[in-house]
Amino acid sequence: MPIQPSPVHEGITTNPSICHRYSRLEHVRNGKLDLSAPSRPVVVPPLAFDVTLFNRPYRFRIHPSTSTLFIDAFPAKPAFTIIAFSISSRESLHNAQYYWRKQLSMHYDELEHEMPVMLLGLKRDERTEDRLEDGTFESVMPQEGLRAAQEMRCDRYAECSAVTGELMWEVLEDITRTAARTTTENGGLSQQGDCCVM
Repeated sequence: MPIQPSPVHEGITTNPSICHRYSRLEHVRNGKLDLSAPSRPVVVPPLAFDVTLFNRPYRFRIHPSTSTLFIDAFPAKPAFTIIAFSISSRESLHNAQYYWRKQLSMHYDELEHEMPVMLLGLKRDERTEDRLEDGTFESVMPQEGLRAAQEMRCDRYAECSAVTGELMWEVLEDITRTAARTTTENGGLSQQGDCCVM
């Protein structure tokens, strides 16, 4: 029996602050940060990985955003999008809500009702119970992230920590299953417009 080629699924993740950290590495000279060297734009190639799900092989390519201007070379028709934010930064969630979601809608308006979108909270290990002067929490709490995902009309909401590994495999499994469902008749969108919590 001939081996069928793996269908390729393109995805986008938006969180340029993560890629910015990698750009700092090029400025380290003799163990110290040297900002006098000219900065080059960071080009992060798509991350590709193969999985077998539902007894079918899949190839996923994730295109990370390295720019706050949405100028990266994204695929023409992504199957799935992840908008990431830092749980320890309210500003990061605000940017996800009021900048990245709008950019996504503007650039992929014709796919708005076909492409699943996940709001993903990163750095779960950095969440604290500390409060600001106005009484609100310093960190984004789970219910706030979920409410933001619902307001953004996202299909999924999840949180994880790469440092501790907390919920990492569950989030990766959810991302993979959602992306794989985009090839089915029902697609990867949540049913009845609900936001599914991982």
